[in-house]
Amino acid sequence: MFINYKLKINKQMKFLVIGLLSILSITTTNAQKSIFDVMSHKEVLSVTIEANFSALDSARRTADKHKGTLTFKDETGTEQKWNIKLTTRGNFRRLKCEMAPLKVGFKKKDLKAAGLAKFDDMKLVTHCVANKAEAKALLQREYLTYKLYNEITEYSFRVQLLKINYVDVVTGKKTKHWAFLIEDTAELKKRIEATAKVENYLNLPRDTFHDGLLKIAAVFQYMIGNADWDVQIGRNVKYMIKDDKVLLIPYDFDFSGLVNAPYAIPNPNYGIPTVKTRIFLGYKEDAEKLKGTLAFFKTKRQALLETVNNFRALDEVSREEIMYYLDSFYLTLNNIVLAERVANTTEPANTATNLK
Repeated sequence: MFINYKLKINKQMKFLVIGLLSILSITTTNAQKSIFDVMSHKEVLSVTIEANFSALDSARRTADKHKGTLTFKDETGTEQKWNIKLTTRGNFRRLKCEMAPLKVGFKKKDLKAAGLAKFDDMKLVTHCVANKAEAKALLQREYLTYKLYNEITEYSFRVQLLKINYVDVVTGKKTKHWAFLIEDTAELKKRIEATAKVENYLNLPRDTFHDGLLKIAAVFQYMIGNADWDVQIGRNVKYMIKDDKVLLIPYDFDFSGLVNAPYAIPNPNYGIPTVKTRIFLGYKEDAEKLKGTLAFFKTKRQALLETVNNFRALDEVSREEIMYYLDSFYLTLNNIVLAERVANTTEPANTATNLK
């Protein structure tokens, strides 16, 4: 069942928006640079990764580590070459994609010798479909989704877009594809000044969460049309503690309507017809208290559209499609569609109720 919850945004919400802005600011410090920082000196970084990719592909179901090297030029033009270890990761994409997503691990002693912070592993989001043009567009659309959330809040994973030259050290085969890095979770924790990660996160009480950030994350997922997350079981979200409150930080957006991947399927638990159908998967009681959050999102509309339009690595047709999809969110901002689980059926729910 879909429920339309009507909300009105007015000038009285201004003080709530100011409050949200204040909690989203992070005190910046002269922190030690990380390997992620070194690789983030321009929008698109060209890198070469050499490894036994045949063995990696055969080890998708394992946690085996494979030696490799990562080479790129830093902001001074100096070539940097790092010894790394690669491990396949993920669930759906690990088994279904043309190339499994990877974890890139560095040696802490190498990082220390280079004067860099200790954060030693990053997720590498690789291409999924075989068609190169389509793979590029999908990869860039998901990368852009992370950048949109960066625009909303600094309590989010930073990403770095890559052009990768993969070299198989056994066969000599070379292939070029787009990918992006996601910063080390420990680095994110340090950057936002969280004190701990939450390990036992199943069915956390609502009042343990940071209220403003929880609502922001839920509305963002609604905006991008992502039904592939769950706050109560920890699906595609991280939990961290700051000031005795749990911070909810989303990731993994390839099943969202904004990305619109051909392999993405609608969440069967809610009977939605397509992945572009928006449903609110935050706490149901929060839907009555979203005025300030939605007013805050209204202040971000122009910046979000500019972020999309200025991302020229992505083709114009895709950028226009994404901006149209974002606009459709803003045009229906006062009608948040709540999700209701569909029991024992694969048919889309088709009942709508206007709550007053």
